[in-house]
Amino acid sequence: MISSVLNLLMTIVVAATMFVAVATPAAYAAGGCMDPRDVQAAIAARQIKSWPAIKAIAGISDQYKEVGVVHVCERDGQPYYMVNVSGPSGESKQLVLNAVDGSN
Repeated sequence: MISSVLNLLMTIVVAATMFVAVATPAAYAAGGCMDPRDVQAAIAARQIKSWPAIKAIAGISDQYKEVGVVHVCERDGQPYYMVNVSGPSGESKQLVLNAVDGSN
C-alpha cells in the first residue's frame, strides 16, 4: 500500500517536472522567472551564483533534496532561487534564496 502511494507521488512529481521543463520562455517571463538558458548565461557572466554554490553559502544541508525544477525569479528587483525541497524526514518546503549572496 505504502509502495503504491509512493509510486503515485513520484509519478506526479515526474509529470510536473516534465511539464515545467517544456514551458516556453514566455511562460517564464510572465511569471517573473528567468528562462533556464538565461540562468546559465547569468551564472557564466558571474551575475548570479550557481544553485549548488548558493546552497553551500546558505548552509543548506545535503539532506534536503530538490523536488522539481530550480527556478530563478525576480523579487523586489533581485534574482532569487526558488526551490522546492524534501527534507530527511520527508517534510517539504520551499527555499527562497538570493541568487547573488544566498540570503533569504
